[in-house]
Amino acid sequence: MLPPQSPVRQKLNALLIERFPQLHSRLKRKLRGRDTVSTLDSTRTTWAGRMHAPSALHPVLSDPDLLPLARPKAEYLDPESFHWAPTGEILEPVVEMSQMRQSPASVCFVVPVRSKDMAALERTLQSALRQTDPCWELLFGCDEEHASLVSGWLETDWRVRRVELEGMPTESHWLKAAAKEATTVFVGLLSQGDMVDDDLVKMLGDKLRNAPDLDLVYTDEASRLQNDKVGRQFYKPDWSPEHQQSVNMLGRFTAIRKKLLLSLSEPRGREDAAAEYELALAAAANATSIAHIDDLLYFRSASGAEPALGGFFPPAALEEARMALERQVHRDCPAAKIEAVADKGSLRVVWPEPTTPVTLVILTGMYEREVPEHGKIVLATHFVQSIISKSTCANYKILVVDDGFVPEEMKALLAAHGHSSVSYPKQKTFSFADKANFATAQVHEGIVILLNDDLEVIAPDWIQALASQAARPAVGAVGGKLLFPDGSLQHAGIALGFHGSAGHVFHRAPDDGSDYAGFAAIDRNYSAVTGAVMAYRKEVFDEVGGFDLQFSTDYNDLDFCLKCIEAGYRVVYTPAAKLYHFHNSSLERAHDNLQEKKIFLQKWSHLVARDPYFSKHFQKDSHDRPLLEPRP
Repeated sequence: MLPPQSPVRQKLNALLIERFPQLHSRLKRKLRGRDTVSTLDSTRTTWAGRMHAPSALHPVLSDPDLLPLARPKAEYLDPESFHWAPTGEILEPVVEMSQMRQSPASVCFVVPVRSKDMAALERTLQSALRQTDPCWELLFGCDEEHASLVSGWLETDWRVRRVELEGMPTESHWLKAAAKEATTVFVGLLSQGDMVDDDLVKMLGDKLRNAPDLDLVYTDEASRLQNDKVGRQFYKPDWSPEHQQSVNMLGRFTAIRKKLLLSLSEPRGREDAAAEYELALAAAANATSIAHIDDLLYFRSASGAEPALGGFFPPAALEEARMALERQVHRDCPAAKIEAVADKGSLRVVWPEPTTPVTLVILTGMYEREVPEHGKIVLATHFVQSIISKSTCANYKILVVDDGFVPEEMKALLAAHGHSSVSYPKQKTFSFADKANFATAQVHEGIVILLNDDLEVIAPDWIQALASQAARPAVGAVGGKLLFPDGSLQHAGIALGFHGSAGHVFHRAPDDGSDYAGFAAIDRNYSAVTGAVMAYRKEVFDEVGGFDLQFSTDYNDLDFCLKCIEAGYRVVYTPAAKLYHFHNSSLERAHDNLQEKKIFLQKWSHLVARDPYFSKHFQKDSHDRPLLEPRP
């Protein structure tokens, strides 16, 4: 036989590959196993390593603790699908894979190896090997101390490599450093012991084929318990800036375009959760476009207690996370303050109070009602008294919009504190939309906080919480947390799809932090908030055309919020604006107006079918569930 480096042999080999590829493959299979196995060499070059026989996988498959895991795909177990790699031979399948990896969907899993738990490492690698789309690679990041753990795995698949790095304080620092060696378009963290779904790379490819300009794509996640069962599941909303400022909503798996990742500064944090949050904040702030794959594709390994659901921070990382958010927010708004909510492990941005006027517009019919612990009261008078006595905001005006009658007690109360009232010309048929439009028209500029009369202040800074959010240019409407008199939740945001149209997401749930993923306890985005307490800028109200008169009693607040989103604004819910709501005191109704419901569904059917701020996986058959359960 001709020697491996013979020019004649190389030309013959190139000719066979180009013109007779099937014959070339058959010859290779016949020659495999012979002592002189260094046979037909490809003249095409590639940077990649070589595939080897699957012997390195056998210990994994024989480990009884790993039997419940899904096995690798058949191609990884079939010896015919592997190619011996004698010295001097570069395999043509490697070249083909390399070409596929140039796909815009290609992704690199960076796995920092920081412990000597071999079983955890094996689980993680298997989940990569099982990918149904081959456009991936895996980089083990490790120092000399852990190099022996990965050495055997480097012969498993040519896409598995090791990056030698030392002294990295967090996994996010590993990610940044290893990304320089990645040959893929996207890069993301995969922790030792964690697993990804078989279809992650495939689903990322599907997303990118429809939106090739995406810079950041994230998935839903869950914990993987020691008995291999799926634990708590975090179904995330689509991209929600206010949610991300409260917790690390992006979490795992987050695929970041390599070009973007390399342009970011190295995280300052020295705690894993804080550094990852800092990197996520920076990536989101600089991304051209962000997308969400609404499926569980990442499984965190829970060695002991399950990690907190919802992206909340462990105590050791909370202050570093707060400082990371502060640095980012101060680039655009130096006057904002960032608070750490220690008992929840979340953050809150306290935006500066607006310099424009703030007007509290209270719609009322001056109804009386028996209220527990208050006796029989005029609702509007009771509410105004609670505003004046409990609110800490220094600069606001109250405008009571009545139906033509104001009790003397109310007149005296308003006059004594510099507030006023105006009478709405009463109509034959009640229309909340028309009355709200009339009331807002009385305000010429600044922030309007539209209010029912059946409320009572709980949080002293509720006005500042609403007005400071509404003053932000990107925000269209803001709502607060409303409680029934017994302390259960009446409003913590509205999701589309419930009961065939829409509903309050935690209706009648206890206000004790047990709500799903802490959604009721943090500033976050929703498709709508209730008109019982809603703040907006007068200019936004005018821009979207106010409340649609088609919705006289129902859906007017939802329609207004959706018009704000359609115009490019966000809707924000903040639990800092906390009030009691004596629900339906102003107008008793047994059910929704069916004609208005029909109009609403015709107008917004595409959003009712898929609310971007509430996962598709939640049951939508009723809005009376206190805690929503994901579909099995």
